[in-house]
Amino acid sequence: MKQMLWLSLIPLTAFWLFAVDVNGYAPALVPAIVLISLGIAISVVGFLKIDAAYNRGYAIVLLPILLSCFIIPYPYSAGLIVIALAFILSLFAPRMESMWLGTLFAGLILTVQSLSLSIYYIFAPNLHQLVWLTPLLSFLTGLTGLETTSNSGLVYVYAQKNLFPFTVTLEKIGFYPWILIFVGAATLIFLTSQNNSSARRILGVAFASLIYLLVRYALLVPVFFATDLPMYARDRIEIYINPVLLTVSFIPLVILLLGLYPVQNFRFDFSLNIDNKRTLAFLAVMVSVFCLTAAAIFQDPGEKKEGRILVDEIHSLWEPSTLKLDKEWYGEYSTYNAYSIIEWLNETYDVDRIVSPSYENWSVPGATKVLPDVISDRISDEILNNYDILIIKTPSQYQPQEVDSIVNFVENGGGLLLIGDHTNFAGTSTNLNRIAARFGLEFGFDSVNTINGELYHYRRGSLPHPCAIFMPDLDFMTGCSLRMPLNGEPVVLGFDLSAEPGEYASSGFFRETRSNDPTQVTNTIWGLINQAVALKHGRGRVVAFSDSTIISNFRAFFGGTPNFMIGCMEYLNYRNSFENMKQILFLLGIIIGSLAVYLLGKTIWGERKIAVLVIVLALGALAVSAALLSLTAKTEGSIPGRFYASNHTVCFDGEHSDQVVSLGNKSGEYETFFVWTQRVNLTPSIEDNLGAALEKGRILVIVDPIKPFSREETDALLDYAGKGNSVFLMLNETGPGSPLTQAFGMDTYIIEPPLNAQNETLGVNTTQKLPIKPWGLAIEDGEPLLTVGNRVVLAEADRGKGKFVLFTDSQLFRDGFYGEPGYMGYSGSDPHLMTNLEYNLRSLYNLEYRIFEDVLGR
Repeated sequence: MKQMLWLSLIPLTAFWLFAVDVNGYAPALVPAIVLISLGIAISVVGFLKIDAAYNRGYAIVLLPILLSCFIIPYPYSAGLIVIALAFILSLFAPRMESMWLGTLFAGLILTVQSLSLSIYYIFAPNLHQLVWLTPLLSFLTGLTGLETTSNSGLVYVYAQKNLFPFTVTLEKIGFYPWILIFVGAATLIFLTSQNNSSARRILGVAFASLIYLLVRYALLVPVFFATDLPMYARDRIEIYINPVLLTVSFIPLVILLLGLYPVQNFRFDFSLNIDNKRTLAFLAVMVSVFCLTAAAIFQDPGEKKEGRILVDEIHSLWEPSTLKLDKEWYGEYSTYNAYSIIEWLNETYDVDRIVSPSYENWSVPGATKVLPDVISDRISDEILNNYDILIIKTPSQYQPQEVDSIVNFVENGGGLLLIGDHTNFAGTSTNLNRIAARFGLEFGFDSVNTINGELYHYRRGSLPHPCAIFMPDLDFMTGCSLRMPLNGEPVVLGFDLSAEPGEYASSGFFRETRSNDPTQVTNTIWGLINQAVALKHGRGRVVAFSDSTIISNFRAFFGGTPNFMIGCMEYLNYRNSFENMKQILFLLGIIIGSLAVYLLGKTIWGERKIAVLVIVLALGALAVSAALLSLTAKTEGSIPGRFYASNHTVCFDGEHSDQVVSLGNKSGEYETFFVWTQRVNLTPSIEDNLGAALEKGRILVIVDPIKPFSREETDALLDYAGKGNSVFLMLNETGPGSPLTQAFGMDTYIIEPPLNAQNETLGVNTTQKLPIKPWGLAIEDGEPLLTVGNRVVLAEADRGKGKFVLFTDSQLFRDGFYGEPGYMGYSGSDPHLMTNLEYNLRSLYNLEYRIFEDVLGR
């Protein structure tokens, strides 16, 4: 029955495939619980008739395990939870050895597997391609009967009258499930082997399983072509990422290992005696694990700098910040630049722009240029000496002397933000890599979205980097992959992502023009992909980010972009105080860990292997927990108010409003209205709760409330307005906003349309041509500001030093044309060109400007 222990590795490995979304499958709690239960059940069977000596005093290790379960996040704590359950069983039913031993064994396997995942997360995002294996895998695949050849790191397969390029990657060979099986097998062999034979057997497992990985790769290629490819050939990569299919594909490996290395007879002894030597050894284990964990997550508190930022506009090939977003210049280019985000940063930091001498002669029709702060034909040491942070975004080529100056700037304590974009667009990755390579970083020549082809939505995890402490979420608009050295720090490590190589014959270098071409799905990379990384170099710091689109005016203040930018600025505005602390902690961890192994000595192993391993894991988990508690950055739900100038800030209440802007898979309906506040020199902010919104801005906007206001919230709004601020409520119908309207001394009523005028649209007058009808929701009381017929649609009421403003035709300001669903158009719309509308788009925009400048701005 003990051979069943090999089979328990199958469900325990499958648990991780269902619990962690590495390959695009959302974590599923029910299958995960079922798989753990199955793994425990099989392990219990494997321990039937196994002899074990047990001392109840040994259950003291339950205490550090339980403490760790509350600190280490799920699912990485799953093994510890199962171990705790095993000890609870041992206390109440010590004679049911197979029950608590099987549970304990399953918990040990899960815990060791979680440790292997932490190592996988470090290497996998930076080591996808296994180019050196390409010739061998081409040969093995050819043995299946397919026509194959290899070139430039790809296995080319001729099938179904097409030539398919297959990448050779960690994901395609199945390294993720394999590493879980391997560490589980190594643990099983270590615990059950006799006469010090475990090392030889573990090496045998490694050799046999590596051969299996190569054969598996070769056999899955003909499976890919087993039937005609579906319309969307992307669906066929299920054989590589589906957790069920992945599990099935590794069952033969476990059976093979069972046959090669059957479990030997063993006995477990839990009557471990602790003497001074062993106590010292276990203390060394704790210190070693603490040091190693600290080496991974330690952040140098650093020395704060003055916050002087230089934005490189000499080389800004894309996303310039030198053209003003105002009330006169419209069109896609007006919002596809970084003017607003740089202007906002200037409210907190001292921001300058550097331009080339040719800037004086550069012009864009309709646009107004900013006045430059520094004029030079190149970046130099003399210029950089006056700044603390340098921002480089999607640049043109740098001269070698400029690269040297930038590297020296970082080494001497400067902060560097590198912003790229997808597919080496306009050569930006090539140009960035001239600088990034000096720090061991690399911008890819690919486009990165989810495996399903959707835009990536990042959610902050439990171990955030300092750049992400204000950033619960971040929406991407398609970036590129990033690689970093071992001393790098993942800021945004993307799960379930796919990187597609650029298609340089298509618009934007995207491959979407041939998205249905089946040959385009085999040369992708997927899994864990870096989207933002950081590192410390000398006394300075570097952050690399992959998606310049989200700093554009039309995305700059929602979707997590401002949260990310402020986090980066705060991180980069510190000079390192402990340059080599991570390396020192790592070396200490290795040295003290070696001492622990030496002190434990050979006398402890034998029948007490499992007892020692449990203590080591329990104390190690406690050390990890201590490191997490003491070194993990404290997070915030939004950007603190100190980063906003209240008089220039308009806050949108995201707690009570309908969906104003997009977030994740939720589409916003008022994005153009939101962005257009930037044209009147306001900084818009969308807040998840009313309290945060009231703290930051002088103007609060509530749009189509979907949640009623409590008495306390209403009082807070009345007090907010009374202190000299403005509350702007937009409605399209009665609902949760009506009681708030009444609290400010106003009310609404319905004006019914004539029977023969359902489709008639009347403007305010012949010059404005606003698409407002004289029927619908109307305002009574307050001071009328805009009237159509007898219908008041815009009115205000004073409240102390401030005011309350009500608008009852909110559909007017929704995105879209002709009322579908609104009339505002989109961020790239140019009212000068929209002459075929039944209404005047420019007049509609001017109405918004009038509200924010003349009504709310007084």
